[in-house]
Amino acid sequence: LNFTTYNNFQLTLTGNVTLQNPDTYFGYSGQSGYIAFIQDGTGSRTVTLGTIFETVGGGGLTLSSVAGRTDLVPYFIAAAPGSGPKRIMLGAPQLAFS
Repeated sequence: LNFTTYNNFQLTLTGNVTLQNPDTYFGYSGQSGYIAFIQDGTGSRTVTLGTIFETVGGGGLTLSSVAGRTDLVPYFIAAAPGSGPKRIMLGAPQLAFS
């Protein structure tokens, strides 16, 4: 995810994916947007998160698994007190748009 260029993202899941810790989120404290995850024609794809991504209650990210469905996940880049951004907080997914 390139936070330097984009606020919103659309990712088509063609396999299980890991969101790596991005290099381009530093200096973007306060930025927010959405990540749209689209299941391909197979479905049941999963997303694993890098260490700077945080989810509500620490439960990870559970997406819908039906082929062709789209899930929207809000995010917010937050800074630790007195420092630059240290985490990307993910909100509760809005699931299974068809």
